[in-house]
Amino acid sequence: MKYQKLSGIIINRHVVKETDRFLTIYTLEEGKISVYARGVRSVKSKRGSQLDLFSHIKFELFEKNDRRTLTSVELLNGHHVSKTTLGNISRLFQIGELVDLLTPEHDPHSEVYELLVTALDNLARFETEEYLFRFKKKLLFLLGYLSSLEDGKTGIPDNNLDAYIDTLVSRPLRTKISLV
Repeated sequence: MKYQKLSGIIINRHVVKETDRFLTIYTLEEGKISVYARGVRSVKSKRGSQLDLFSHIKFELFEKNDRRTLTSVELLNGHHVSKTTLGNISRLFQIGELVDLLTPEHDPHSEVYELLVTALDNLARFETEEYLFRFKKKLLFLLGYLSSLEDGKTGIPDNNLDAYIDTLVSRPLRTKISLV
């Protein structure tokens, strides 16, 4: 058995069984990882409220037989201010889906982690489509899909950035429509 203490942001989650969840967390130390959270959907669970989507958490896990299981959680930032309007929630889901689809597992990118933290911290202050567009462009540049951040030098027209992302993930994004 191997124990680890990490910090990260929950970017995806799936229900498993009646009271369990399977979480996708983007961490500073290991990049995107998948973690099994046992009993967090139970009414008696103290960890359930801390494991909301887009929460910035410190957590401990243990690994046994290639399965990582969450043991304890400390909430650093729930980003509750960013979850107050429908437009912000739509942008949150688009940010989470982009990071989940474009980053491989166990490949740490400290720049992507910092971009994600900054984007979630400032989302409520910048309620514009331009903010999400700049996030997409910077993420693609950090992951090596764009050669430059300057307009006209990326090789892709700015109005076709979403179409370019769709070709990278081989399907349209689920959260494409953003309500403002």
